[in-house]
Amino acid sequence: MSGLPDWPTWVLAAAVAALFVLYFAWVARSMFGSARRLIDTIQNWPQARRAMVEAEVKAGGRYPFWFRAMRVMLILSMLALVALLIWRRFT
Repeated sequence: MSGLPDWPTWVLAAAVAALFVLYFAWVARSMFGSARRLIDTIQNWPQARRAMVEAEVKAGGRYPFWFRAMRVMLILSMLALVALLIWRRFT
């Protein structure tokens, strides 16, 4: 019996190493793509904001009252839920 493992063990080890390399390459590529999209969004934010304002003006001015009230209600309900979760967590 020799000190080296059999050849199928080497093949399996090489396959596992290749999978790790491919996985980390995929993760790095995904992170790079996400960073690129974030940078593009930040750089294009003034144009996007201008387009949103122009769309609002085309639609007849400000958003309707019910829409703004609904948005405020949703934000306040989310804040209340967070406060409730924090309260229950620490009491």
